[in-house]
Amino acid sequence: MMDLFGNASYVIWMLAAGCAMGTTFDFYSTVTGATKYLRWLRPALDILFWVVSGLAVYYLTFITILGDFRLYTFLLLGVGYLVYRALFRRIVIGSAFAVVRFVKGLILFCGRVLYRLIGIPVIACVRVLYTLLHILYVIGCRIEDGVSAVIRVIFRIVFFPLRRYFHPEQPWRKKLRTVEQGFWEQLSNWLRKKPGSVS
Repeated sequence: MMDLFGNASYVIWMLAAGCAMGTTFDFYSTVTGATKYLRWLRPALDILFWVVSGLAVYYLTFITILGDFRLYTFLLLGVGYLVYRALFRRIVIGSAFAVVRFVKGLILFCGRVLYRLIGIPVIACVRVLYTLLHILYVIGCRIEDGVSAVIRVIFRIVFFPLRRYFHPEQPWRKKLRTVEQGFWEQLSNWLRKKPGSVS
């Protein structure tokens, strides 16, 4: 059996791996937990973290002790993680929050720049277009009112003198009613005289 301290590189690599795993886990956990827009990534990142960590640890054991994986590998990883917790955790979490604040500030700055470069001109153009359309609509309504008034005047001038000819008491209207009444009476009599018609 290999002596635990006989291969210094193996011990150093396992301690470093435990420290790196703690650093990575706390960093992405802090970043994803600091904003609600990234929390949905947490389950996928957890799976990716453990898969990559397992492959990395296996690779390190392979290049140092030819893949002779032993129980003390977990012990060394745990010691490396405890070293990280004792010495570097506050720095890593503080750095993660600093990164989050920097990214948020950068996004906010870019948003303000885009708003000033694009948003304000677009809003101004929309307002100008709305004002022009409103003016055109008002002008169109005025034109429509004017045309309607002119048409009413023309209608009154042209058809007002003819109005008396369409009065119900006009002789031609009475004659037309008489002819119409006679037509319907003749049609009714003809239908009664038809063979097979219902009397």
